[in-house]
Amino acid sequence: MEATPVPELNFTAIDVETANSSRASVCAVGLAKVRGGEVTETASWLVKPPPGHDEFAPVNVAIHGITPGDVANAPGWDAVFPQIAHFADGDDLVAHNAPFDRSVLRSACTAYDIDWPEMLWYDTLTIARAELMLGSYQLPFVARALGLEELPHHEAGADALQAARVALALAGRCGAATLEDLAPGARPGIAADGGAFRSTGDFSSLSSSVVLAGEMVVFTGALQRSTRSEAQALVEHFGGTPQSGVTRKTTMVVTGDFNPATLRPGATMSSKLTKAMRLAEQGQRIEIWTEDDFYQHLELGEDEIESAIRAQRVARSTSSLPDYVLRQARHIEVPTSNYYYWLRQVLIHPDGRAAAGDQCIRCDGEIPEGLDWKLSERHVCSKDCNERLKEAAKRFVRREGISHPEPPDYTGWKRRYSDGE
Repeated sequence: MEATPVPELNFTAIDVETANSSRASVCAVGLAKVRGGEVTETASWLVKPPPGHDEFAPVNVAIHGITPGDVANAPGWDAVFPQIAHFADGDDLVAHNAPFDRSVLRSACTAYDIDWPEMLWYDTLTIARAELMLGSYQLPFVARALGLEELPHHEAGADALQAARVALALAGRCGAATLEDLAPGARPGIAADGGAFRSTGDFSSLSSSVVLAGEMVVFTGALQRSTRSEAQALVEHFGGTPQSGVTRKTTMVVTGDFNPATLRPGATMSSKLTKAMRLAEQGQRIEIWTEDDFYQHLELGEDEIESAIRAQRVARSTSSLPDYVLRQARHIEVPTSNYYYWLRQVLIHPDGRAAAGDQCIRCDGEIPEGLDWKLSERHVCSKDCNERLKEAAKRFVRREGISHPEPPDYTGWKRRYSDGE
């Protein structure tokens, strides 16, 4: 199919690099702005990773070539993020493997107590998988298949530019006038072909890789370790796309009540498994996994799974704020207009930093070893518990009409759900 120009497209493409396996360890960001179907502006920054996430792992350095010396005098995320928000200026965001870039932005914002702005993301990896037949869907291979000039890979500015060009080329190839037309199923948080859903939440507290990149995953049967929505959120976190039903794009079906040892002709299976078996017999690349297979592939231990899921459930709870937070919010006097300094003083625990083994004030779990100092001084065990503590405190302050320094204004960069416009 020959590509045609798409003058209606407007968006910002983004790429990030990290110093290590922590999603908060952002060390580089690249942006490319598209207006009227053309790249009109680019920007990139080296970023000093947040304290506690600033160790450079050799495997990451080997990928992108960024070293501690390169970022020694670079600005921190708290300085770079406002520039990103200004550059994007309310745009939808495009990235190649968008779940990864999105989780890095969210984790870095959490590390600095920056309010996480919601926005609409589109994933060129998912779009390319749907439109092209390739042996690899990494960005350089997709760009080559679309006839695009090669750019340096894993250089944030170049990758953001290439992601923008890939999106434009795919839109032209498909004759899509908008990102929504191009990829109704390529948005993290929206299922592809198998029906729409909203994932339970963010699992960015887990160290991870993108082991499910390019996978379209369906769950069936009664899962034993999590709810289905929690499992779907994990799929997103590890780079895959969850679906609610089996389609010709499905690559993996995970079942909670299926024993491979009992599979034989005539065995009773769910409708999803039956359809998956039929598609596999017709030549579709699709695998059936047990729940254990799924978690083993993610290389998660039982304790880590239980801790992460517990944090998710607490994140959805409506538990009350500790009394000391209420007192500090009402009576603290902060001689500064710095919003984040004020918020820290409201949330800090009066007993000082928590020790490993102390109880989390949100989920009653144990405080782990090596916890980030900011979480430790609030006596919360994870980023999820920290976010829920912050949100509950801010709701209380608004409800009570308590005066406080104004937060930075990122209102121009909010997610615009298609069903809400």
